[in-house]
Amino acid sequence: MKNILKYSAIYLLLFLTLMVTGTTILFIFNVSISKFHLIGSLLLSGLVFYFIYRNKISKKDFIKVFLISLLVIVLSTFISSFMFDRSSDGNTYHKDAIGVLKDGFNPVYDESSQFILERDKNNTLTDYAVWTDHYAKANWIMGANFYSLTGNIESGKAMNFISFYIVFILLFVGLAKILGNKKGFVLSLVAVLNPVVSAQLFTYYNDQLVCLYLFLGIFMLMRLDKDINDKEAWFIYILSFILLTNIKFNGMGYIMVFSFLFVVKYLYKAYKEKEFLKLFKKLRLIYIPLFVVSLVLVGSHTYVKNTLDHQNPFFPLYDENGEDIITAQEPASFVKGNNFMKLFYGTFSKANNLRENDNTTIKIPFTFSKSEIKPAMSVDLRISGWGLFFSGLLIVSIIIFIVKYKEYKKEDVILYTLGITVLLLIVMSESWWARYTPHFYLFIILSLYVIMKYNKRKLFNIAFILLIFINSLIPLLGNTYYTFVNSRKIDKQLKEFGDKHILIRDTAYNGAYYNLKDYKINYTFDEIRGHKIYYDYIEYLYDEEYEKGIVIDE
Repeated sequence: MKNILKYSAIYLLLFLTLMVTGTTILFIFNVSISKFHLIGSLLLSGLVFYFIYRNKISKKDFIKVFLISLLVIVLSTFISSFMFDRSSDGNTYHKDAIGVLKDGFNPVYDESSQFILERDKNNTLTDYAVWTDHYAKANWIMGANFYSLTGNIESGKAMNFISFYIVFILLFVGLAKILGNKKGFVLSLVAVLNPVVSAQLFTYYNDQLVCLYLFLGIFMLMRLDKDINDKEAWFIYILSFILLTNIKFNGMGYIMVFSFLFVVKYLYKAYKEKEFLKLFKKLRLIYIPLFVVSLVLVGSHTYVKNTLDHQNPFFPLYDENGEDIITAQEPASFVKGNNFMKLFYGTFSKANNLRENDNTTIKIPFTFSKSEIKPAMSVDLRISGWGLFFSGLLIVSIIIFIVKYKEYKKEDVILYTLGITVLLLIVMSESWWARYTPHFYLFIILSLYVIMKYNKRKLFNIAFILLIFINSLIPLLGNTYYTFVNSRKIDKQLKEFGDKHILIRDTAYNGAYYNLKDYKINYTFDEIRGHKIYYDYIEYLYDEEYEKGIVIDE
């Protein structure tokens, strides 16, 4: 059964990758997203999968793989459709981008602001066009394909649950061979059910996808360190690489750094075995086409377009005239602080999500106060973003690496991976912000691997595991509960609007309009719109001063 589950995960990974790649190729030929794209991607991935694995699995097993994959897609779509994304980023530029892509926007040739103006005539909501036009778009393309098929913009979050399943199953199958089923299951669940993924699972925030696919890519690189000819590991790694480079700029940066340094390791090992040239040629045949497909083909609407239009593939970030999205989002005391100071206070302080807060307070590891519980449930916790107990778990992890060194040192890939992680933490100025540093959590994953394999003190292992899960369950259970409760409230309000005409006076949430469209609610814009306000969640309010009916406002 494990093999069936493994193949279903590979099939789904292929499905998502071909959906993004195929949709982009159609963009180049001026074909916009339609409701047939997703079904076509599913069938095409089935044909490709069958062609690759036809000699490894029977036709009967292939049908099982297809049915399990289809079940995962259907369940993921169902859950996502009635759980409203209430996050700020999700309802500003993420839904906005997904909505225009579903409505026919072609990011290879068009500008989203012009597309919106032509589509809506009186809609001046082009506030987030700079992100839609220039950011990496793989997650938006996936979301728009689901939206186009279902007619519900919330359904696009199915990619989160599908990705969760993919990474969990592939990690579990691989780790079970080393640790056994029970330990492999627990360690895989720890990896995917981390605080960032737990907090963002019901949102369009894309950090969770970067986190999941980065862990999968790194695990495949570690597998290849043991066997450079592992074709399955190469296949999974390549698909993860394509998605990572096109989900988010930092996703591309992380997988590039890990890949480059692991390739250096591979080549050094080959050099000692006098097979350097042979391996170099092999890696060249893999990476040159991979870079072309990932950055030039699939990245044509981002990296290529940004380079041609702005001479910078990462525009509007990392540009002297670009957007600064960090300064206004960090505590005032961090603005002039160095990397070490930010990382220390961001990790060992009380959980806090006030962006302008200048009072980061150091706390004793493994303790928490009542004031931290609500921030710990945030989808984007800034201070102590890896959870209430992460500082303590990190200290224990470091102790584990020191105490157990003699036992795991033969697995040099563990320290090598940690070394890359530390390097990135030192180099990056925003390592304090959890959702931007998924590699930080490798300390927990790898230390747990070490004690599961080398530590015989079961009581210590169980206590460590329980603390890890509690640390992740706080944001997961909190977000699940509040998302469910508020989703029912929003659904009820939208249904109550019925045939009423809605006058939109002011909102910072462009994504709300797609919810209105999905519920077949008519709306227009007030001639005088107020200033934009930072929102914590969507709320629909009735205002009697307007005869036309409902107003979306603060």
